[in-house]
Formats: sequence, C-alpha cells, structure tokens
Amino acid sequence: MNVSDSALNRHLNLIRALRSEEGHLIYEGASSTKTLLIVFAYINQKVGTRSHSSFLNEIDCKKLFLNPGQNAWYQTGVPGIASSYAELAALLVDVKAAHPDHKILCLGHSMGGFAALGFGLHIGADRILASVPEYILKRPGSLSARHMSEISIQCGDLSKILAQNTQSQITVLVGSRNLFDVSMAEGIAALTPAEVIALNSDHGTFPYLRDNKKLSALLKAFVKGDPLHPVVTGL
Repeated sequence: MNVSDSALNRHLNLIRALRSEEGHLIYEGASSTKTLLIVFAYINQKVGTRSHSSFLNEIDCKKLFLNPGQNAWYQTGVPGIASSYAELAALLVDVKAAHPDHKILCLGHSMGGFAALGFGLHIGADRILASVPEYILKRPGSLSARHMSEISIQCGDLSKILAQNTQSQITVLVGSRNLFDVSMAEGIAALTPAEVIALNSDHGTFPYLRDNKKLSALLKAFVKGDPLHPVVTGL
C-alpha cells in the first residue's frame, strides 16, 4: 500500500507530539537498530504507562506503546490518535511505512494479544507474540464479553485475516489451565501456521512467567528472533 508523504508526516508529527508519559501513545525511537516493537496494552492499564516496561527497558529496539484507555479491545481506537479500529489500522500502516527496512514486531497480552494479532496481520508484521488472545470477540465465557456489553464491535472476528496470513510468524502463549484460552489458541492454529506454547498457568501467562523469572528472557528472545520454546521449557 502506498502512503503519501503528507500522511507519513502527519503521523510522524503525531508520534513526536505524544511522547509524554501522559499520552495514549508513547514512542521510543532513539535506538539505531532496525527493529520496531509495537506493544498493545492489556485491560485496566493506566494511561501513560508502558506495558511490560520493566522487562523491555533493557531490550535495544525502537518501541511504540499503545493504550486505548478503556477495555474495548481497540474497537474504539486510541484517543487522540484514531477514533475507530479501522483508523488505528490505517495509522499503523503509516507507522510501518515510516520505518522502512525495519523488522516490525507486535506484542500483546490478553486484550493486547487480540490487537497484536489483528493489527499485526493487517500491516504484515514480521513477528507476532500474542499471549492468551481471543480471535473472535464476545464468545460466551470470554473476557471481552464480560467487559464490552455496551460497546459495538467494528472488527471482532480475525478468522479471515488469520487464514490469509502468508507473511507473519505467529507465536501464541496459552495457560493450559484455562480451557477457553486453550480453545482460542487451537482455533488460531487451525487457521494459520502458529507456534502454540502451553504453560502450566491460567489466563495470567505473563505474570506466571514473571514469577518464574522467565518473562524478560522470553521477550528478549522474541525481539532477537530466537526460538521461544526453549526459554520456557519445564514451565
């Protein structure tokens, strides 16, 4: 997709303007590496904070943190940046175009995992790490159904874009003690080639890895493009 210079400039200026810690978007672009990591917030995350920042601080790459400020699974976009899922998808296409010759990585847990999958596939991300994602929203027993009763769905089914994937390398983390999450992971793997890594946890896969002192190593391996399964062997 061709993006006009004016669109690129618009979004680059927006990124620069919203680098304060009070923003829904925080861009860290000082790294000289040719890797951009896009990090999508999980539910109930305070605006202005960086998801998983204590485990990402030592990883050398450019980073873009997005936080919608509400538990809407990104259906209403990100305030001040995009007013809908579609607008946010278009912005991220522009962001990718503004980082030519970069590896584009998408990372998210739970609500952020849905976004990492949906937007990552839309922009053709090189690698996606989605922890306990839903790929169809508001299924009975899901977190999205619990939190989104009053929110209309703009993009709630990633089945088609998953089935069309020929570019993105996908890894899904799942807790084997949460049967709903297991069913989601199995559904994703049935639609597209994906590595599914099952942990002996419930929905809280990232806290489980943190408590077992493996989250930092896993995220480092993901950004470097190293195999992930050996990092969590035995968990």
